[in-house]
Amino acid sequence: MIEARELLADPRCTLPPVFGGAPGTVGWLRTNVARFSTGQAHARRRSLVTEELAGFDPAWLRREAFDRTTEAENSGPVDLKAIVVETLAAALGLPAGLSADIAIVAKVYHPHVEATSVEDAAVARLAEACGGATEHTAARIGLLVQACDATAGLVENALDESGAAEEALAATLRERPPVSMTRRYKDGRLVEIDLAGVPFGHGPKACPGQAHALAIAAGILDATRQAMC
Repeated sequence: MIEARELLADPRCTLPPVFGGAPGTVGWLRTNVARFSTGQAHARRRSLVTEELAGFDPAWLRREAFDRTTEAENSGPVDLKAIVVETLAAALGLPAGLSADIAIVAKVYHPHVEATSVEDAAVARLAEACGGATEHTAARIGLLVQACDATAGLVENALDESGAAEEALAATLRERPPVSMTRRYKDGRLVEIDLAGVPFGHGPKACPGQAHALAIAAGILDATRQAMC
């Protein structure tokens, strides 16, 4: 954990490079989100995300996730990723029905994965739904994409844990975090950083939505457990 904290806070450890693309493509998204930015651009783009998150009430997110999960449990198989995305989208005031495209984009969000025209088309649809190809739109799409797999994976891994939702999620983050590593370049060499002990990252790239992700995960977990009783 000490090494992870040191590496994540070390300015000599840089992110894998991203390459631009036409507005409304995966390349455009990568080059316009805080996640893959540095310097002033990172600060500006991260502030767009933190300003959005500041308007979210974690208690509301938990209730909303609980209600959506309960409704889904009553109508068929539960799509955890869809619940995560639709809960956040509702908080952002975005239209319903974005989860399928978000899930498509999430698979190729990181620059070591090659995107195709399928993912580019999904980004184009999302950009249109979120207000056009601007940095603000990229921040919103990035927020949904980064929450999608990680939060759903957290819930999936926590289902076998006992105790209150908060305890189960904390144990899962210690023992089976949904995101176990991240990548940086140091001295020209790709380094894989073990996130054990720092599941939401550390340093300037630490996840700003930890409380929000945990609230959504707790709401889904509560509803899922209730349905299993």
